[in-house]
Amino acid sequence: MLPKSGIRILGQGMTGSEGARALPWMMDYGTDIVAGVTPGKGGLEVNGVPVFNTVSEAISKIGFVDASIQFVPPSFVKNATIEAIDAGIKFHIVQAEKVPTKDTTYIVSYARLKGAQIIGPNTAGLISPSRKLKMGLMGGGNPQKMFVPGSIAVLSKSGSMAAEISLQLKKRGKGISWAIGIGGDRIIGSDFVDLMLDLEDDKETDCFVMFGELGGTYEERVAEFVKLDKIKKPIIAFIGGEFTMTLPSEVQFGHAGAIIEGNRGNPEYKRQVLAQAGVRVAREFDQIVGLVEEVLK
Repeated sequence: MLPKSGIRILGQGMTGSEGARALPWMMDYGTDIVAGVTPGKGGLEVNGVPVFNTVSEAISKIGFVDASIQFVPPSFVKNATIEAIDAGIKFHIVQAEKVPTKDTTYIVSYARLKGAQIIGPNTAGLISPSRKLKMGLMGGGNPQKMFVPGSIAVLSKSGSMAAEISLQLKKRGKGISWAIGIGGDRIIGSDFVDLMLDLEDDKETDCFVMFGELGGTYEERVAEFVKLDKIKKPIIAFIGGEFTMTLPSEVQFGHAGAIIEGNRGNPEYKRQVLAQAGVRVAREFDQIVGLVEEVLK
């Protein structure tokens, strides 16, 4: 389940350049970062946050931790995630891009076995204005520019597009309950369906905006769950990447997950199956907000 307000968060790899950059942004927003973990850097402080050598050492000193945000390189993600899961942490954001597929496969399976949830890899993180919760780089150092409280959950393969959609909503007097980058690697821990099911009972969320893209089958899975009536809240979907259909097949585009096999992963096919399921599909980006306004009348 997605975290609630007032949670205690641990930062893994927080002494690196990306972690040290993101830490004050998260803390200024109101996120409670209680400890950092970097092997060999125990005893240091970053922005007043104590750093420990291991996750278990951190928990023994500062008490229970609800969630972990990672700032570790892709080759260290597997060990870092397993260490945090074994320490009892149930919610994990993995920001690293291009984590080895075999490592991601293992940690996703391991998390499910242990009852833990992973967002990512290759995610900008998440933000929830009403909860004063910001985990990761979502919104950078000025999240108030894009993200204001409201009732729309923006779920996106792209962190930058989650910010752009939220900005367009703000300009029309709308706000968000959540903005979440689901991750762009080929295998991820929580897809659109997982997060929508989490938010079906969220009283602050009235509808979803889903920014998908070519490749993979995460959007088709949403259509299946809508047809089964397991996702009941309205969904507005936009699928990016149409222009790539004119490129030679050997050209690689976008995230590691942007892979097409036959019709599977084709942007137009995604639009068709979503529309057939009753999802409102924006064919142009600037149609998104208008469709949101229609469902929230």
